[in-house]
Amino acid sequence: MMKKVGWYLMSILPVLMMIGVQFIASIVITAWYMIRYGVTAGAQMVFDNIMGITVVTQVLTLLISALWYYLWIVRGRKQREKERKPRFSLRSAGIILCLAIGAQCLIGLLLVAWQYISPEQIESYNDLMETAGIGELTIFSAIATVIMAPLGEELVCRGLTVECLKRAGAGFWVINVVQAVLFGIMHLNLVQGVYAFLVGLICGYLALKYKTLMASMLFHLCFNAYSTFGTVILEKLEAMNSLVFNVSCLFIGIGAFFFGISLLKRDVREEEDPLTGTGIGI
Repeated sequence: MMKKVGWYLMSILPVLMMIGVQFIASIVITAWYMIRYGVTAGAQMVFDNIMGITVVTQVLTLLISALWYYLWIVRGRKQREKERKPRFSLRSAGIILCLAIGAQCLIGLLLVAWQYISPEQIESYNDLMETAGIGELTIFSAIATVIMAPLGEELVCRGLTVECLKRAGAGFWVINVVQAVLFGIMHLNLVQGVYAFLVGLICGYLALKYKTLMASMLFHLCFNAYSTFGTVILEKLEAMNSLVFNVSCLFIGIGAFFFGISLLKRDVREEEDPLTGTGIGI
């Protein structure tokens, strides 16, 4: 029993590691700027280069989590004689793209509804995104959201955290919900945390069903790329007629998402034990 509890507690450690590394790295970089250029000039330079700093902290997190994942999971898997190969194909990639488009549309509508219910929370969230440099499309923001986030966050949440929960003996949905909750908390703000939880459920489901992090990484990449590169176009379409735009998003979202789910069920056969073996392939 104590061992099981220990693994549950251990499942929190990868998320704490990611938050801690990014926080400490940000503090060190900020201090370096202030020491070299002075407090005022240094603080301004940090603000001007915030996305570049974010990418640096993401790279550090990715290196640590990738090394951890390799030494703890991948190397151990190579030592086992029998290991199921991931069931992931080009068809699977198309299904995941369909799911990502549907999820983006539906979560976008969730945020629209949230804005009507609590506009101050959405305004605070938008201000936070702009301060973080995510609201503006740049090379660094694209790298941070479309490349680094899918790689690092999937290794941490769907890789290391899920492995800890497996070793605790948790069932499929317990694993999926717990890692999604931790994924939401990791974003450190309510609005992003809520939709990150929903995204985490989908990513966890894909990683567990396909038995490879490639599935969740691809979904995460497509989901973020849709919002990163499509925001400007989508905002123009919404400005033309918000009602038509939102209704279209509703139908496209429901259609794409549930069509993707139906294809996913065919693509991945249901098994008696979906958690056979330890670790998730990559």
